[in-house]
Amino acid sequence: MVLSTHAIKRASDLIKDGYVVHWTVDGLPGATTFESTNHRNKYYAAGFPLGFVSPSDDEQLSYIYNHVMLVIRYHREKETASKNGGDPKYTIVGFEVYPKSVNDEHCPGSSKNYQNLPLFYSVDDKNQLIESKTTIAYTYSVYWREDNSIDYDSRWELYYENETNGAHVHIHWISFINSIILIFLASLIVMIVLIKVLKKDIANNGNNDNISGNTVLPLIKNDIPIDIDGDSSSSSVTKNIGSGWKNLINQVNQIPQYPIFLITLVSAGIQIVIAIMGVISILMINSIGTKNNFFNSHQGAFFSISIFCISISGSISSYFGILLHKYFYHPHPHLHQTFWQTRQYKKSNTSLGKTYDQLTIIKLSLLFSAALPAFLFLIIFILNFFVWAKESSAALPFGTIVVFLLIFILIQCPLGIIGGNYANYANYANYANYQKSLSMPQKLFFASMKTPPSSPLYEKQFQFHSKNKPCNDSLLTKFISYGKTILIYGLIPFGIVYVELLFIFNSIWLEKTTFYYMYGFLFITTLMLFIIIIESTIVAIYISLVVYNKSNWIWLSFQVGSSIGWYIYGYSIYYFLRILNVDDFVSGLLYFVYMALASLMIGIASGSIGVLTGLIFIRKIYGAIKVD
Repeated sequence: MVLSTHAIKRASDLIKDGYVVHWTVDGLPGATTFESTNHRNKYYAAGFPLGFVSPSDDEQLSYIYNHVMLVIRYHREKETASKNGGDPKYTIVGFEVYPKSVNDEHCPGSSKNYQNLPLFYSVDDKNQLIESKTTIAYTYSVYWREDNSIDYDSRWELYYENETNGAHVHIHWISFINSIILIFLASLIVMIVLIKVLKKDIANNGNNDNISGNTVLPLIKNDIPIDIDGDSSSSSVTKNIGSGWKNLINQVNQIPQYPIFLITLVSAGIQIVIAIMGVISILMINSIGTKNNFFNSHQGAFFSISIFCISISGSISSYFGILLHKYFYHPHPHLHQTFWQTRQYKKSNTSLGKTYDQLTIIKLSLLFSAALPAFLFLIIFILNFFVWAKESSAALPFGTIVVFLLIFILIQCPLGIIGGNYANYANYANYANYQKSLSMPQKLFFASMKTPPSSPLYEKQFQFHSKNKPCNDSLLTKFISYGKTILIYGLIPFGIVYVELLFIFNSIWLEKTTFYYMYGFLFITTLMLFIIIIESTIVAIYISLVVYNKSNWIWLSFQVGSSIGWYIYGYSIYYFLRILNVDDFVSGLLYFVYMALASLMIGIASGSIGVLTGLIFIRKIYGAIKVD
């Protein structure tokens, strides 16, 4: 091979930066062989270095590996031999690469009698490269070795083993125990909230403060009871009904700000949760035992499973998206109707018991099921231009992009429409009872009001289901409040996933020759993360209702859950600045964009769990208030 001076300098720089070469045979990566100093056992590291730098040279010359000795290990399958009448079948169980730097054109084979090949290039007085041509001879030799000590089903075990494997497992177990302790403490707090406080308040309300006869719930605006009559009866009513979170029963079911955006985020989060659990579960099952190997190669398996899980989860995300849309947009016969008399919904009965028209269902289903895949595909497609410009082998070919588009159009979108239609025509009798229970206090209130709901005074004073409700909080106040929520409620979830996050970062970004394979620990850690998010959301909503008398629990629950995403991205910035040594602009751009996507997806998934938790929690505590 004839190389220019620029190519020689580029190869020298890559060698000094520690780049490795990845080849595959039958799905197995070409491996560099190591031997443990403790147990004298052999293990593999995927890939082999492009060359080496001699430490004895003053100029730090780079030497390129231009000869490779390939050792392919195979195993005789006894079962297939007996089934096929004596004709044995062989499977490849190992692929070892032994690179050499040889200064001549002859293949050295297994000989050690040769000189190394340095990479020379010259520069002029202006430090410009002097053009010249260099010929490098590439040779290889192949050796086949029968190895009956390892079979086809366990051929990846040598890639998972390393000298610090026992210490890594010990670290995982310590992290697991610490996470269990954190979850136990959080569960204890939630039990105190639910049993000692809420249950006691509800019981006291049922025994002493039942609403009957002329006793009505007060009208609450900006968390302050309103005296409509002009007398002091409202204060006595407030005293009768109790204080704190029970007084917000007229407000907790109000429409949040930007409801369509929130529903889209929650639907995408449900899709991500299904994809995450599906990918981890499949990889975990594949790594357990010897007969569950679904993939001949680990290369591309993660992305293939991810695309599959995201595609099939589109129906579930659109299903829940339509349900949430009906939940947030259902009209109430006793409430202010200005918001419902909009151009889009004035002719639609949008309660959970009714149905949308087909065109509306198609639009909403596509929004709730296809927004996430479309966004991810757009970002990856844009990044692919930068990878193409660098002439990297990691660039997506045109055929792969076409396949992604076909999967999106032919699988993702139809499944989303099917899920949306199913949610549109399903029956929800249980929710009707819940809606009725929340409606009872408002009905009693309107029955005793002297000012009818149709009067201007009512429209001015009662802004229950209106998104035009004025907000007195400044943007800076909201930003500070959101920052406090992130710092407080994201710390414990990040502490639970930190150890697994460290191993995953090292496997993906730092140690290109190792594989992350502890999917069992990852599965348990993910479950513990979801549990701690559920408990944190309950505590946050309780504090918001009881301590601050604020009813904006919906966005709060999403903020509490999604706070883990900010911690992960902050850690990725720290990891890049302190651990990685990346000088290339495109490499840095890819790192930060990919980590932003990963952090965003984890944050949205966790935020959706928070919102669903809040919906159930609010339904339970306010549905338990007795109204006679």
